[in-house]
Amino acid sequence: MALPKGAGSLRERVAISRLTRIREDSGRYTEIENTIGEFFAQVTVTQSKDNVIADQTRDLRTHEIIFRAGVDVQQGDIATWRGTRLDVRNTRPVGVWLILDCVTRSI
Repeated sequence: MALPKGAGSLRERVAISRLTRIREDSGRYTEIENTIGEFFAQVTVTQSKDNVIADQTRDLRTHEIIFRAGVDVQQGDIATWRGTRLDVRNTRPVGVWLILDCVTRSI
């Protein structure tokens, strides 16, 4: 992980959206995707492999996204970068930066 040297390193546009569950009269839930915003970021495509540990698949990050701190991102949010939709698995604040560990979203 290479932290940006400044705001000029944040050259990619990344949209962040959040799923909201709304209960219908029938008792079922509908998920609605709300866009939180679009922000400049540094995106790194990391190398990962599917591993099996104790008969369970383990998700490894496929992308690392770095924003300036202050962006409201939570685990479970969806990041969209260059048409690729990514699930946010982990958020890590480091100094003035917010680092997201993401995996390619499966439908």
